Amino acid sequence: MRLLYRTALVTAWGVQATCALAAPAPLAPVAEVEGIREYRLPNGLQVLLIPDASKPTVTVNVTYRVGSRMEGYGETGMAHLLEHLMFKSTKSHANVGAELSKRGMQFNGSTSDDRTNYYETFPADAEQLSWALKTEAERMTGANVLRAELDTEMTVVRNEMEMGENSAVGILIQKTVAAAYEWHNYGKSTIGARSDVENVDIPQLQAFYRKYYQPDNATLIVAGAFDAASTLSEISTAFGAIPKPTRSIAPTYTLEPVQDGERQVTLRRIGGEQALFVAYHIPAATSADFAAFEVIANALADTPGGRLHQRLVAPGRATQVFGWAGRSAEPGLLNLAAVLKKDDKLEDAQAVLLATIEGLAAEPVTATELRRTQLQSEKDFDQTLADPQRLCVTLSEAIAAGDWRLLFVWRDRMKGVTVAQVNAAAQAWVKSSNRTLGRFIPADAPDRSPLANRVSAQDALAGFKPQAAVSAGEVFDASAANLDARTTRVTLPSGLKLALLPKKSRGATVNLQFNLHFGSEADLRGERVAGSLVAEMLTLGTKNKTRAQLQDGFDALKADWSVSGSPWVAAAKLTTKRDSLAAALTLLAEVLREPAFPASEFEQLVRRSVGGVEAAATEPTSIAGVQLTRTVKPYAVNDVRYTADFAEQITALKAVNREAVAGFYRRFWGANNAELAIVGDFDAAEVQALVARLFGDWQAVGPYVRLSQPAATVFGQRMVALTPDKPNAFALGVLPLRLADTDVDFPALRVAVHVLGAGGFDTRLLTRLRQQDGLSYGAGANLSASNFELSGALTFYAIFAPQNLARVQQGFAEELARFVKDGISADELASAKKAIVAGHDTRRADDAGVAGAWAVWLESNRSFAFEAGLDAKLMALSTGQVNAAIHQWFDPARIDWSLAGDFK
Repeated sequence: MRLLYRTALVTAWGVQATCALAAPAPLAPVAEVEGIREYRLPNGLQVLLIPDASKPTVTVNVTYRVGSRMEGYGETGMAHLLEHLMFKSTKSHANVGAELSKRGMQFNGSTSDDRTNYYETFPADAEQLSWALKTEAERMTGANVLRAELDTEMTVVRNEMEMGENSAVGILIQKTVAAAYEWHNYGKSTIGARSDVENVDIPQLQAFYRKYYQPDNATLIVAGAFDAASTLSEISTAFGAIPKPTRSIAPTYTLEPVQDGERQVTLRRIGGEQALFVAYHIPAATSADFAAFEVIANALADTPGGRLHQRLVAPGRATQVFGWAGRSAEPGLLNLAAVLKKDDKLEDAQAVLLATIEGLAAEPVTATELRRTQLQSEKDFDQTLADPQRLCVTLSEAIAAGDWRLLFVWRDRMKGVTVAQVNAAAQAWVKSSNRTLGRFIPADAPDRSPLANRVSAQDALAGFKPQAAVSAGEVFDASAANLDARTTRVTLPSGLKLALLPKKSRGATVNLQFNLHFGSEADLRGERVAGSLVAEMLTLGTKNKTRAQLQDGFDALKADWSVSGSPWVAAAKLTTKRDSLAAALTLLAEVLREPAFPASEFEQLVRRSVGGVEAAATEPTSIAGVQLTRTVKPYAVNDVRYTADFAEQITALKAVNREAVAGFYRRFWGANNAELAIVGDFDAAEVQALVARLFGDWQAVGPYVRLSQPAATVFGQRMVALTPDKPNAFALGVLPLRLADTDVDFPALRVAVHVLGAGGFDTRLLTRLRQQDGLSYGAGANLSASNFELSGALTFYAIFAPQNLARVQQGFAEELARFVKDGISADELASAKKAIVAGHDTRRADDAGVAGAWAVWLESNRSFAFEAGLDAKLMALSTGQVNAAIHQWFDPARIDWSLAGDFK
């Protein structure tokens, strides 16, 4: 009777009862810092909401406080394995990765020492956001973590290991860090020991998942264009249904003892370059001293202003240097490295490296070096706040260190650190007894560093005062029609084509893309090497500024910039703020128009280029690419389109002289055949006048005739190159097509290639080679087609272990044959349409992407209406039309294959 009575109540009051249960109590923020609000669900989930209506995309990020630091004996690699399995099945999804791809979302996951995070970015849409939140809630406790899925993923994880092992520098860093730690798990690689990964116990892995993937051990971040109130309500519903766990997570307590002397590691394997890597124990990122170590790392390893660059790279003892201070939750490492050519003197470079680093006691860090680091830090912080996706990932690092608000503490500490504090930290920690290069030397009176203790996030936050939130931009319609309507396009009297799209952007950011074209097929004969070095030489000094002064100038303006190019086309990019745009563009004009071609920098560039070629000459990916291009595009040696082999590249680089490079610039460079696009927060009239003044009279001496890139006419070739001692191999295939992007079949081919191999997880090739056979970490296909001529190609690729070559070739052959025979299904067509169009929508929401697209449209006299037209044609396609295009254009027997690996 009691049960029947309860049923009657539910029947009579069912609607009211359901409504009461479906409306969770509204949440109040527990903290707010500079536009970021924190909430807490009753089950312990931390929620951060970062509304930003100026960019019509949303990023959903979940950070779990679990990484390799939490792994016990025999458990190494578990956190990383779970990252892979989170893209497999859950209670409601057969394949999460494929579902993300079908929806056209940008997504990824990553594992570090202290945390694991997952994110997806997509065009702002309530349905997509709802799906993402529900899916992340299900991944939190509802992933299946099945033995069958682990078995198929195991070879993929091994392939990822092998891919890392191909890098001698990467392995050197891993082994040196391992030697630096005796007890702490920071000494273990996140990817784990091969034996642990290959023999993982599935119940133990499931228990690891259940322990750490819980709401009280996670932070959910939603950033971008969304309604905060409704999103918070949906989060409360989706995640609030997960019960608060009863288990507790014990804190880690192992501290590394003070190091008793120098340590050394020597790594010997095949490679095209040498390297030195040095590590010093330092306090955790929560320590008040941590900012000092970031200054030290930059003062030593910045390029080109750092001491190691000046003393190793500039004189020709090394090709590059780099360094960083690890932002770790527990005491970590100050890391510094130098890369050398094969024939450089390693012992001489090591002596200079160590003398420079450990000579900080006698040659303290200067105020100029401190200010350079602070300017760079301020620029990076501003750019992070202006980019929701980047902000989510950066907040993950602060969460991993103890509290998301540490991101702002680090900023403030960097602003406030003094030269005295920096040099005191160097005196205490940067010394030979605390060094791991690997060498051990007994000492009668060791000069030991202090013991590194933990510092709580609460102590680190004491006295912290938030600053004003970054300025928000306008709510912007990123449709193709609105981009065209909002953009002013003009051609200056000089011939320079200009596109200006002023809009209120987050943080008052401005993005610029400047494309320049020059030369002709006849005039460029014999100019391949000299022409290839011009763009980088422009960045190495002007008539009035050194390379270091240029970088300092752009840093002071909070501007990111680059100049790159080939012998027939170049591109300059600039990202800055509204208030700095005029000065930054003027400085960029100085770079482009007043190069000095300094002799010392030219020598460094040649050495750096030779070192890069020597390194590439042992890499399967590079070898396969050069081998394929030389076969399918056999141009004459003096043709600017000729692809030289590695030996020819080195010989040519050593033979080229500075005057040849400077002469190429004087003859060919100018802005009369160029396109400039600027998107962001600026005054259009002022900027147009500035562009005319800076570039209106910049004319190339030589004529410009667009260089033809006809489709290859070589088919069905198979090339094999052996790369000894490389545990990862590469397969690259190309099917040349006489195809332009205006061809009637181009939209159908876009869809076909998306289904076959360009659509991420949800593709035939990746499903076969990774998901099903577990052979490859990355495999797929791409389509290219010219804007100007009948020249295109279908490209196929896969990375894999050399011993799996036969199975990889079989997988390609069977999938391509099935694709040609059966075509695609209606479901695949619908999914591809949605994903491709969503990708276009996401790209149009990115100001830098819009600037780059406008530069392309200007050259071909197009606008975003062309892209909208392609989308419309694509959406109108039937399966019959796509399958007819597949039958017409796909011929597996005509594919040229290039294979490189240790196949013996």
